[in-house]
Amino acid sequence: MPRRRKKKPVGGLVEVSSLLEGALQTLGVKGDFEKFKVEKKCRELLGMQFSKALTGVNFKGRTVQLEFNHSIWMNEMNFRKAEILLKLQKELPEIGIKTLNLMLTRKTQS
Repeated sequence: MPRRRKKKPVGGLVEVSSLLEGALQTLGVKGDFEKFKVEKKCRELLGMQFSKALTGVNFKGRTVQLEFNHSIWMNEMNFRKAEILLKLQKELPEIGIKTLNLMLTRKTQS
């Protein structure tokens, strides 16, 4: 009686984002991709008016720093800081954001 060959397990589909992250890490630019994702999500969560006042988003060592061009916007953001941090942590858990800092700057929107 002939022996049956075992079927090889069929490989599952891999998400494009995980492939992209692996490739970016290999190239040494994964941090830039994470910064891009964080900035995009921040602008989405803040809304159009806040995004106009947001001049920069920096991401370093699990801390997100938001830069605003006017103290009124920064003060208003202080009231929403905890809410925005929780949403960022929930929507981007793989990044591991721990804190959110606010800063006043004279830069124009980037």
